[in-house]
Amino acid sequence: MKKQFIIIGMAALLAVLGIAALIAYANDADDRAFEGTEMVDVVRATTEVPARTTAADLVGKTETVKVPRAALVPGALSSLDDAQGLVTSVALVPGDQLSTAKLSEPDDVKAGTTVPKGMQELTIPVDGARLVGGAVKSGDRVGVIANFSGQTANPINGLLVLKVDSGAVGSDGAAGTLITVAVNTLDAEKLVNTIEFGTIWLTLQNDDTETGGGKTITSKDVAP
Repeated sequence: MKKQFIIIGMAALLAVLGIAALIAYANDADDRAFEGTEMVDVVRATTEVPARTTAADLVGKTETVKVPRAALVPGALSSLDDAQGLVTSVALVPGDQLSTAKLSEPDDVKAGTTVPKGMQELTIPVDGARLVGGAVKSGDRVGVIANFSGQTANPINGLLVLKVDSGAVGSDGAAGTLITVAVNTLDAEKLVNTIEFGTIWLTLQNDDTETGGGKTITSKDVAP
């Protein structure tokens, strides 16, 4: 009986040592994955943060972590000190990187924008490069550039931006943004078709933006 207890005890000890070795190997694998990669500090949200949140109120709602430089969004902040005197211009969700594009002077941030009567809301997923570098905020007007198999056109202009949700960085290091706009039925159909079957770019527009004179462009127009 005593011999059986010894055997059982040794088996349990070996199992514990095996688990410890596996954990150590996994941690070492994580270290090897980032070997040779430049890691930098970035401030990111740890909870939902509404628009118009001050830098002081971001304490306790954000954390500073190290990420690969390639995973940084444009204008990412490495410290909350860089946000002093500013407020968030968009709502943040857990994992969002805090960047200059998501901060504004308090007087520049408009309160929530509601959908106009007779219109409907539609959300467009766009990455930073196709979103004027992430400079779009609630209350802005945007135009849509749609591309299908080498044909490019500007089918929609003057869309009212209702909400901007800056997406968290995914496992592939890509950062995205969700733009909610007010649209009529026809424009909603055009947008969904472009999102599903083509690629989309948004342009930031103002009251003086010239939207006439465009046409459907092909590669022959670019390089005759």
